[in-house]
Amino acid sequence: MTSSKSSQKRANKVSFKIVSEFDLFYHLTYMSAMSSAGISRSKTFELAAEARTEAAVYFVAINQLVNELRFDYPEACRRVGTAAKSKNMRSFLLRMSDALRSGEPLSEFLTREASVMSTAYENNYERKIETLKQWSNAFSSVVISVALIIIIQIISAMIYSMDLGAMTGMVIAGIMLSSFAAWIIWRSAPAESMVIKLGKGRGSKKQQRTERLFRLVMPLCAMVIAVLSVMGVEVGVQLLIISFMLVPVGLAGFRADNLRVAQDDDFSQFLRSTGSMAASSGTTVNEALLRLDLSSFPSLEDDIERLNKRLKARIDPMLCWRQFGLDTGSKLISEVVEIFYGGVLIGGAPEVVGYTCSLFVAKVTQLRAKRRLVTGTFSALTTIMQAIVAGLMVFVMAIVNNFAIMVKDIMPSGDAAAEAQQSVNMGMAQFTDAQLAQLAAMTSLMVVVMAFVGAAAIILSDGGYKLKATFYVALMMFISSICMLVVPPMVAGMLTN
Repeated sequence: MTSSKSSQKRANKVSFKIVSEFDLFYHLTYMSAMSSAGISRSKTFELAAEARTEAAVYFVAINQLVNELRFDYPEACRRVGTAAKSKNMRSFLLRMSDALRSGEPLSEFLTREASVMSTAYENNYERKIETLKQWSNAFSSVVISVALIIIIQIISAMIYSMDLGAMTGMVIAGIMLSSFAAWIIWRSAPAESMVIKLGKGRGSKKQQRTERLFRLVMPLCAMVIAVLSVMGVEVGVQLLIISFMLVPVGLAGFRADNLRVAQDDDFSQFLRSTGSMAASSGTTVNEALLRLDLSSFPSLEDDIERLNKRLKARIDPMLCWRQFGLDTGSKLISEVVEIFYGGVLIGGAPEVVGYTCSLFVAKVTQLRAKRRLVTGTFSALTTIMQAIVAGLMVFVMAIVNNFAIMVKDIMPSGDAAAEAQQSVNMGMAQFTDAQLAQLAAMTSLMVVVMAFVGAAAIILSDGGYKLKATFYVALMMFISSICMLVVPPMVAGMLTN
C-alpha cells in the first residue's frame, strides 16, 4: 500500500508536455535504433524514458505504472496515452498499446511508426514553409504601410500645424506594427533549434571565435555611439561607422553557420559509411573510423580526426562521441550521434543503426534546405525594401527641410512677418528649428527601427545561428546611412536648380 501511494504521488508530478512532430520523429528514430539491437521490451522502454526529448516523460510514467503498480505494457501505454495532452503522442501510445497487445514485434512496429512519422513531419514542415512564404510577402506590405504612415505624417506637417503628440503616436504605431510583422514571421516559421547552447568545450571553433568577437565589438559599438552623439555627429555617419564595426562579426557568424550546414549534410553520409564499413570489415565502429576516406566528408574531417585521437588515447568512447557532436556546434549532430553510438553499444548492427540515423538526418537536412531557399529570397527582398523605404522617408524629410529653409528666406521679418503669415496661412512657415529637429529625429528613429526589424525578421525566418543577425543589421544600417548621407544633398541640388 505504501508503495502504491508513493508511486501515485510521483506519477502526478509528471508533466505531460506538448510534443512537437520533430520531437516525436526523433524519439521514434531513437527507439527504432535501440530496438534493432534485439533488446527486451523492458529495456526499450527504459531507454525511451532516458531520451532527452519532451516525449520521454510519457515513458517515465509508463515505466512507473509497470514497475510499481504492476501494469502490463499494453495497459500502461493505454492509460498514459489517454491522459496525454499531445494529440500525436496520444495517437501513438494507443497504437503502441494495440500492437503490444496483439503480439507484434516491437522493433517492427517502431520502424513502421518512424517511417510514418517521417512523412507526417515532412508534410507539416512543408506546410509551415508555405505559410512562411505567404507571410514574407505580407511582411513587405507591412513595411510599405509603415513607411506610408511616416511619409503621410511628414507631409501632414507641411499642411497643418505640427502636433508633437499625434506624430509621436503615429511613430509608436509604426514601430508596433513592424514589430508585430516580425513576430508573425517568427510564429509562422518552423520552430526548430539548429545550434547547441555554446559554452566551454561546446560549439565549433568558428562559433566560439564569433562569440568572442561579438563580446568584444558590442561594447565598442556602444562607446562609439555615445562619443559620436556627444560630439554631435549626424546620424548617417554614426550608422555608417557602426555598420563597418559589425561586419566582421556578421561575416564570422555566416562562415560558422555555413560550416554547420555543410556538416549536417555530410553527417548523413558519414553515418552510412561508418556503419557499412564496420559491417563489411567485421570490426567495431571505432576501428572502422580509421579506414574511412575522410575526404568524402570535408566539413567533418577535422572533427573526425580529433575523435580518432581521443579514441586512441583510451578515453571513454561514449564521451568521445558525445564531444564529437558538441565540437561541431550542430544540435542535430549532437543529438543523433548519441543514437548512433548508443544503438551500436547495446548490440545493434552498425549498418542498420547507421542507416536508420542517416535517414533521419537526411530528411531533416533536406527540409532545412527548402527553408533556406525561401529565407534567401526573403532576405534579398527585405534588403531591397529597406533601401526603398529608407530612401523614401529621407527623401520626403529632405524636401520638408529645404522648403522650410526656402520659406524662411522669402518670408519678411519684423511686423510684416505677422501680416504676411496671416495672409499666407501656411503651416510650413510656422516651423521652428526645434520642430524640424524633432521631425528629423522621428524620421531617423523609424529608419533605424525598420533596419533592426528587417534584420530580426530575416534571422527569425532563417532559424540558423543567431549571430548572423549582426551581418543583416550591418547591411541594413549601411543602406540607411547611405540614404541619409546621399539623398538630402541630392534633394537640395534638385530644388536649387
